[in-house]
Amino acid sequence: MSEVTREGCLAWLAGAGLSPEEMKALFALETDPVQLHDSWMRSETFRRDAALPEKICRALTQSGAHNSIVHDSRLIAQMSIHAFTILDPCYPPRLRPLPNAPAILFCQGNLAALDGPSVSVVGSRNASLKGLEATRTITEQLSRAGVRVISGLAYGIDAAAHQGCLRGPSPTIAVLGCGLDQNYPAENAALRRQILEKSGLVLSEYAPGEKPLGWHFPFRNRIVTGLGDCLVVMEAQIRSGSMTSVQHALDQGREVFVYPGDPDSRKSEGNHQLLREGANYFTTAQDLLEDMGWLDKAAPLMQNTSRTQETDASLSAGEKTLCQQLSRGEQSFDELCAALRCTAAELNANLSMLQIRGYVRALPGKRYQLLGEE
Repeated sequence: MSEVTREGCLAWLAGAGLSPEEMKALFALETDPVQLHDSWMRSETFRRDAALPEKICRALTQSGAHNSIVHDSRLIAQMSIHAFTILDPCYPPRLRPLPNAPAILFCQGNLAALDGPSVSVVGSRNASLKGLEATRTITEQLSRAGVRVISGLAYGIDAAAHQGCLRGPSPTIAVLGCGLDQNYPAENAALRRQILEKSGLVLSEYAPGEKPLGWHFPFRNRIVTGLGDCLVVMEAQIRSGSMTSVQHALDQGREVFVYPGDPDSRKSEGNHQLLREGANYFTTAQDLLEDMGWLDKAAPLMQNTSRTQETDASLSAGEKTLCQQLSRGEQSFDELCAALRCTAAELNANLSMLQIRGYVRALPGKRYQLLGEE
């Protein structure tokens, strides 16, 4: 391996805080990042012709020490980090048109995780137990419907969103507010490994070595919202990073969906303010799938014709029992409750999951039918 790599030189550019326009001006002079670094360090004429602001010129010169580039090149290779620019074909197409799109991104994992329908999820780090459980339930159901979940790997709602998605088959994407060599927060290191092990993606606009500074996080939220087809707010206080994310989403033309939360809790005050201002109200994954036009596509996307309800290992015991009961013919909600001896909440959860996955159809009058039995 060459001492200095393309990724190492992109880390040098990222450390200088280049905007897409400034980076394009540099690449107009030299498209190869390694040659660009060499020319920048050796040629005063090249630096002058780049016509960059003096502040950026100083930053590039100061961050371009050979030993630093070599170190970053080796570290990036050891950690299997991939780096790409807004000019590269693999750059996420949802981010490219944004006015403040990051010029350079670093990632670990499966870039294909970005393909397909996706939901960005935000909420409080200090979330309530009800908020955390609702987040896990909804994101699991979305994952089983073929929807990717994007969040920030922080404490609270972020972590719950990733955890719920990991319970289903779809990948989840984590956007960090620091370099990919930083395990932040340390308590979520195992969760990060699980994301990568299940074909997910971890990405950042910050080069390796960048610490998790406070201002990074509200700024990185524009990437969280930009990568998704819509934004889901699970639990937010009035003044919070989640509310900042809402503004990012609106500026980006994304739909905003708000979970109602507890009306007596300060942790959901932001939710109720957003709902009063006209945000989309939802309580279940099915609401999101319907409103985004994904419900009709969910079953064909996730259903495998070689599986049956009895052999699908990903179905819970309750879901399998419900399928067996419905195999006797269509039944009402009350009839199912009585036959299965379960609570209304348990039955609702299992019915919602099976409808999303294309096993059960809802009929008029709160009656339900197993698909293939009509």
